[in-house]
Amino acid sequence: MKTTSVAIGGVAGVLAVLAMLVAYPAIAATQVPSLQLANRQTTNLNSAVTFTAGQTITLTSSAGGYRVIGDPAQNGTASGTLTLKVDGVLKGGYVVTVSGGSLTIGTNIFTVTGGSAEIGHYGRFMVGQGTASNSALFLFQERSLGKFGITSYGVLTLDFSNGATEYGVRLLVTAATA
Repeated sequence: MKTTSVAIGGVAGVLAVLAMLVAYPAIAATQVPSLQLANRQTTNLNSAVTFTAGQTITLTSSAGGYRVIGDPAQNGTASGTLTLKVDGVLKGGYVVTVSGGSLTIGTNIFTVTGGSAEIGHYGRFMVGQGTASNSALFLFQERSLGKFGITSYGVLTLDFSNGATEYGVRLLVTAATA
């Protein structure tokens, strides 16, 4: 009888810990405000970044690196630019065309030839896909980090495939609009 009650108590304890682990990310996500890097104040989560149709967004790397998918020992520096054009303004966000750019992965240089993306209505997250020279394909996402002074920063992550080689690329980028 004593062994059964200890086992039941142990199972209940494990279930309680699992419930806390499942609930923690949801609670943390709702209680942690974003930081504005310039003055360390919290930002208003309802303040939206606005774009207009025809506007150009240029993401330019400040630092970056890559790893070969499946062989993390093969890695090095990466850099690049990505030019986007806002095609449509919708209630839920923005429709964007990838209009150009280039990407340097190690010693390989690729010219971006096209693609498309979407930006959420707060302008904090973008996701899309594109093509580049030498029949390369890529998926990308960009997450806004906020401003430091007057410069907007973000992290651009790419899953880039050039034939038999696939790269994971991460770039710290500045964002400029025209």
